[in-house]
Amino acid sequence: MDPKRLSEFGLTEAESRVYLALLQTGRARTGAVIKATGLQSSTVYNALPSLVQNGLVSFVHLGKVKWYSAEPPESFQFFMEEKKRRLSEMLPLLKKMEAGGKQEQKSARVFESLKGFRSAFNDVYVTMKPGEEYYFFQVDIEQLKKKRIKMFFQNWHLRRSGKGIKVKGLAVREAREAMKGIYELPYTKVRYVDEFLPTGMVVYKDKMLLLDLADPPSAFCVQSQSIANSFKRFFEAKWKTARE
Repeated sequence: MDPKRLSEFGLTEAESRVYLALLQTGRARTGAVIKATGLQSSTVYNALPSLVQNGLVSFVHLGKVKWYSAEPPESFQFFMEEKKRRLSEMLPLLKKMEAGGKQEQKSARVFESLKGFRSAFNDVYVTMKPGEEYYFFQVDIEQLKKKRIKMFFQNWHLRRSGKGIKVKGLAVREAREAMKGIYELPYTKVRYVDEFLPTGMVVYKDKMLLLDLADPPSAFCVQSQSIANSFKRFFEAKWKTARE
């Protein structure tokens, strides 16, 4: 197994290699771990205490020698739960620090690839509270016909609706067929117009997402209260003239 896969859960590559070596060899002394991993002795000596602290490795004293053993793979569940618990304890402090320097934020970020695209929408999810509302202008019709793009928006709106986040969307009438199966959900309203609309835009709080669904998909997040407000006013004016 590639040690880098365990690195996705917060381990260093050295810690991952040490854990996998112990998992395969069973109980072992430090020297055997060094030999099995091919790592420098200092690297192994640093990795083992960290793994022990995180509950992924245990040890016993046999005479004057420490013998190490990998805990069962299920221990990663407890490891991740502990990380979540620590994050939950830290968040109030981080939010307090954020509030201490409150001023209008202005920034621009780029999210590339489908994974980055998901991260952009995750910002909408964590930023919006249940009962709050954001706006969107439809994505390009031809792109929406693509299976993976349509599936992304189906999954996104199921998640968003499940949290109770409200949304209003505007689309051209020709897009009605392509949008079927996505927006028939609670907390969701879509209206249609006959005239031209900008495409691939999401406006929430003081931010705006610009969506480019060409392969690979990208999202551009602009944070500016004044820009967001101008597009909200434009949306609301169009909403009044649109039809369901």
